[in-house]
Amino acid sequence: MENVRPPELKITGERLLVFVDDTGHETFKGSHDYYGLGGCVVLGADYAWMKAQWREVRRLINGNPDAPLHAADMKRTEANFDVLSKFFLDPSFARIAAVSTKETRLPSDMHSAVPVMGTLAGQIEQLAKLIPCKGMTIIVESSQRADPILKQYFGQVRSIATDPGWPADHYLMPKSSGETGLEVADFIINAAGTQAKRIARGEAGLAPDFEAVFGRLPAIGCLFSFITEVEGTQAEGIVRMQGLRVTS
Repeated sequence: MENVRPPELKITGERLLVFVDDTGHETFKGSHDYYGLGGCVVLGADYAWMKAQWREVRRLINGNPDAPLHAADMKRTEANFDVLSKFFLDPSFARIAAVSTKETRLPSDMHSAVPVMGTLAGQIEQLAKLIPCKGMTIIVESSQRADPILKQYFGQVRSIATDPGWPADHYLMPKSSGETGLEVADFIINAAGTQAKRIARGEAGLAPDFEAVFGRLPAIGCLFSFITEVEGTQAEGIVRMQGLRVTS
């Protein structure tokens, strides 16, 4: 997993692009009682369209199509929610997310980040089998705290590109890059985190932001996993999860 900046990111039309961001804390430190990874999956040929649509989102919310937009900093107004809600009706990209909590039961030798990474890898592989592509580029938002964990464990659970002739590259990219895919991933994983907290509290139904992101398109392209228990060992873990099925 290498560090990369936008000018160095090579995008071709037949390559699948996967942008990933995190939420919570991988060891549930402090007040963070959950951890999740998620983002968007888009074919390289469709990425220019996504970037153009996101520039319009930035313009409507920030007043400037070049100004970065992040979920934590955005004003929570009905108008801004409507803009984002319209954007997330676009079926040209898939949404993925996997979340666990401090209540998730794990084998004693398994790091708490592993089942989340493994489940997300499975979701990516599932989509890669459905979308005609020739290779994959996975871009994860860089974090000084989380980068060592990602580098150590993501490769261990990765089952993607089992065919040696089918390349899959992995990169870390800083939030400051302003890369469209990472900004979209930020809103996706934030919505997944909201829903995970709702499930953990025992509340029924979908959170409004989660429904806007995951709940209005066919479930085949909106994959969300809430992990409750992991069986097995670090080497051969079997994830048993509570799945929240979303439908169009």
